[in-house]
Amino acid sequence: MASKETTEGRLREALQRLVERRPVRVKLKGRLTLNKINNEAGLGNSYIHKFEDFVKKEALPAIDKYNSNYDPLKAQLLEAGSEITEVERLKVKLKKEIALKEQYRRERDDLKVINKELETQNSSLMFRVYELQDQVRKDYKVSPSR
Repeated sequence: MASKETTEGRLREALQRLVERRPVRVKLKGRLTLNKINNEAGLGNSYIHKFEDFVKKEALPAIDKYNSNYDPLKAQLLEAGSEITEVERLKVKLKKEIALKEQYRRERDDLKVINKELETQNSSLMFRVYELQDQVRKDYKVSPSR
C-alpha cells in the first residue's frame, strides 16, 4: 500500500513541476498531457491510468487549466529563456565529467604505483626462491648407490 502512495506522490510532484514549467525528465513543448505527467514521474507506459482518482480529481483539471492558458508564442519565448538554463545544465554536466576523469586518473596513477611495488616484491621473492633452490641442489646431491 505504501508503494501506491509513493507512486501517487511522484505523480503529484511531476504534475506540479510541469505546471510550474520546470520539468526534470521531459521537454515541455506543446500541451500538457497525461503521458507527459507519467514520463516526468519516471513511470512506465500509461502507468498513470492505474490511479483513476488522481487522474479524475487532480490531473485532468490541472491539464485543462494549463492547456486553456497555453499560448504557443509565449511558450517559444520561454523556450528561448530555457536555452540559457540548458547551457548551464551542460556546463554542470561538463564539470562533473571533468571531475570524474580527474578522479579516474588519480586512481589509475595510484594503481600504477601499487602495481610497481608488487612487481618489485614479486621479483625479489622469485630471486629468493631461485637462491634457495640453488642451495638445495648443492646441499642435497644424490649419488648413485650400488
